[in-house]
Amino acid sequence: MQKIIITFIILLSLHVSSVAQPPQGTVEMDAIAFVRDSGKIQAEIYYSIIQGALRFEQKGNIWTAPINVRAELWQDRHVIAARDIKKEKVFSGTKSSLDNASGSLILDGTVLTANIKSNDVAVLIFQSVDDKGKQLFDTIKRNIFVPVISKEIFYLSGVELANSLTSATDHSSPFEKVGYVIIPNPSKVFSTSNSKLNYYTELYIPMADISSSERCEVITQVLDGQKHEMFSNSHGQQLAATTIPLVGSIDVDGLPTDSYTLEIEIKRGGKVVAAIQKVFFYDSGMKLSEEQNEVPSAALDEESIYLSSDISRMTDLELEEKGEQAMYIGKNEQAKAWKKLKQKLELAETPAAKEAIITDEKRFLFNFWRTKDKEQAASSPLSAYRTFYRHVDDANKKFTYQKTPGWETDFGRIYLTYGAPDERNIRSELHSVDAKPYIVCQYNDINNHVLSSDRSPTEATKVIINYNYPTFIFVDKQGGGKFVLVHSNVQGEVYETDWYIQEAATTH
Repeated sequence: MQKIIITFIILLSLHVSSVAQPPQGTVEMDAIAFVRDSGKIQAEIYYSIIQGALRFEQKGNIWTAPINVRAELWQDRHVIAARDIKKEKVFSGTKSSLDNASGSLILDGTVLTANIKSNDVAVLIFQSVDDKGKQLFDTIKRNIFVPVISKEIFYLSGVELANSLTSATDHSSPFEKVGYVIIPNPSKVFSTSNSKLNYYTELYIPMADISSSERCEVITQVLDGQKHEMFSNSHGQQLAATTIPLVGSIDVDGLPTDSYTLEIEIKRGGKVVAAIQKVFFYDSGMKLSEEQNEVPSAALDEESIYLSSDISRMTDLELEEKGEQAMYIGKNEQAKAWKKLKQKLELAETPAAKEAIITDEKRFLFNFWRTKDKEQAASSPLSAYRTFYRHVDDANKKFTYQKTPGWETDFGRIYLTYGAPDERNIRSELHSVDAKPYIVCQYNDINNHVLSSDRSPTEATKVIINYNYPTFIFVDKQGGGKFVLVHSNVQGEVYETDWYIQEAATTH
């Protein structure tokens, strides 16, 4: 049970979205641990910030923006090391060139050293201010793989993935290692325009095995989700020092869009003596059938957009499922209209009548997403549609339970309807003598959700909750890992003031 709860928290922390926070993807972060002496582990934390999230002010011929970041290491819910990073981004150019560069990334990193243990967590907190002076926050959490310090066995450090790998000419670069400048890729996302999977790790050798004449074999593989080998290479490595840097590059061009695993194995005498894995994502650039070249909406008439979209070609089952998913974010009148169309379809008596209603459903769904395009000021037709169903795919990957697809679970529905809460506002309680496992999720944003003024906690809840913020409580009623939403202070959601007694307590 503990595994199920922790998995939910880790997955949910990968997507943090809120009106009171920068847009999704504003900050990416990775944390890699290296052994630096017999008692300390050094965590190198790399992060990227999208330039558009910074607030620039003009000073003469240049623009400047403050960068405020705090890096922390957490152990057993306590901060064991931290560093505040305050810098200034300087941009030279016109206002239009500054705006055009809003999508560029600012890369940086820091180092924290402590007695880090397995399952410790690296946290990065980004702070900024929007154009109206409102404070913005984005928080990312990553579990750290910690190498086991031992003088008797071979072992590998963490793995750093990099966008580029070049011979070092500037030794003052913060990304210089062992004669190379290794530009990190905190997002771990590669693509056709960046298809070289560069990596850096360190192999630690037992003192008794150090020998300039002895060699081991370093095998590097890329595996798909089913652990099938996609790419592989190997080379021999002399065992000439206690610490051996391993730097390499694999061309992953040609992979389908999906997540993959980089696996590095060390073999000696035909036996694997050390191994490590790192997950990354590859974007092949393949587009959905409705995603044509970026053409402004005004250049196309609505009929052409509809006929070229996959909405017009959906099967009956696809249409029903995608319609139900879309209604998670639909307004009351839209949900009622969709329900009425479904009822008409059930009552239709002839194939022709059914076909006509199915066409009406397709048109309804198309108009629904074109309205969302306008609300979100989308730059291309059906951009809102594509973004939402990428989130549906995420929900299915994260929250599928047995035969129930992720989007149909309570976790999935809340995720699709409201986004992901700040992971620091997620609390899980495991089995105890008086309660079933439950999870409390709260959102920082109090403007994006309508709270019920009469929905307040009671003594019976036994849980300290700030009810000024949107709150959702899930309980594992049956003890099998299926968490069900039992209480929320958001209008329209299930409401049970005494949820703890009614749903969580082992004896009612």
